[in-house]
Amino acid sequence: MTSLYPNNWMAYLGVFTVFVRVLGFFMLVPGFSHKTIPVNIRVLLCMSLSLAFYPLVQNMIGTFPDTWGGIFLVALKETGVGLLMGFICYLTYEAIHLAAQIVGYQMGFGTAGLIDPANQSNESLLVPLHSWLALLVLFTTDLHHHLLKLFLMSYVATQKLQIASFSNEETFRLVTQVSGNLFVLAIQMGAPFTLLILSCNVVMGVLSRLMPQLNVMLFSFPITILLGFCALYLLAPEILEYMGNLLGEMGQNCVLLLKTF
Repeated sequence: MTSLYPNNWMAYLGVFTVFVRVLGFFMLVPGFSHKTIPVNIRVLLCMSLSLAFYPLVQNMIGTFPDTWGGIFLVALKETGVGLLMGFICYLTYEAIHLAAQIVGYQMGFGTAGLIDPANQSNESLLVPLHSWLALLVLFTTDLHHHLLKLFLMSYVATQKLQIASFSNEETFRLVTQVSGNLFVLAIQMGAPFTLLILSCNVVMGVLSRLMPQLNVMLFSFPITILLGFCALYLLAPEILEYMGNLLGEMGQNCVLLLKTF
């Protein structure tokens, strides 16, 4: 047991580097970074995982510098790797929130918003629903374990990583590509609802021309909301499948990120 966890506290610098990388990863990765999880629970979880991961990655950590400045740079590098991996996953997951926001505005929930405690911002009523559905898909399809496996794989790709490697062109291009793809995925997910509500608005416009005395604005909102919920109910299997495929791209984007190092 002492070969894995020595009694000398200096030997736990390796555990500390694993801890700061796990902590940076868990600050942004979906599921583990949710604001409803208390901070002390997340810190304890990161400490437990760092102790569990250290025997698996101790041969890939390398030697530590003798100065405090060098140790600080190592900790900064490890935190940066965790934050970048979590940020790539966060961008992919945020496409679901953006799609729910678009659908909510199309259905008429633009003025009836909620305060999101996770992002401290105003959001549509459908965003919490899609967020919890995405979390259910994430955990029921075992994608959280896949993300932890990718985290362990990151030590293979970052054995010779330096601070200057974070500013390379390939990493910047990948982050830009994933950020731009966020809007494409959100529009694709919300396209059926947008077409349905647009068709409903066209019908309402024709009715207002045929019957000018009819107050279209009075009953157009409940009709669009009803059609939106009917479409949400009918398309629920396809939406969950799309969420699963979208969440599966998080792992692919993490692999592409590790290849840029």
